[in-house]
Amino acid sequence: MMVIQEEEFSNYIKQYERLIITICLSFTKSYFDAEDLAQQTFLSAYTNYSKFDGVNFKAWITRIAINKCKDFLKSPARVIYSLSNEDFESLKDKGGTPEDMLLERCSKKKIHNLCERLKEPYRAVAVNYFCEAIKLSDMAKDTGISLKTLQTHLYRSKKLLKNLWKEEFM
Repeated sequence: MMVIQEEEFSNYIKQYERLIITICLSFTKSYFDAEDLAQQTFLSAYTNYSKFDGVNFKAWITRIAINKCKDFLKSPARVIYSLSNEDFESLKDKGGTPEDMLLERCSKKKIHNLCERLKEPYRAVAVNYFCEAIKLSDMAKDTGISLKTLQTHLYRSKKLLKNLWKEEFM
């Protein structure tokens, strides 16, 4: 008996699929939402098939579809909020393109590798200044080394880095 009902139900799906999608589309104005709701309609009809009185399947399935659409339209998850210009500004991507970000990351890595090749005390100053973006005044506070000494180390590390850069990439 169940096999016959499944075959019968399969025939109903084939017969009324377009009607149900059309009904759902008229409510939602979105083909994707209409497809989802049509699928939910047939699933609901299938699980509640034992409640069908056998008289008018078309009217029964249409009523299920209409109720599904009404529920969908009332759903709080579906509420569409209107954004102001300020909202759009806050959503704008402030970053660069993926290519720019990749180039920047590669450049930072190259600079870090070059800084690591320096001898102390130039390595520490160069890594902190160029890679970690630590100001010389903060380095002076943290290490106890005078600001003037750190400035000299940074000046010399820049010259050394420039030479390493030329050797590496020229």
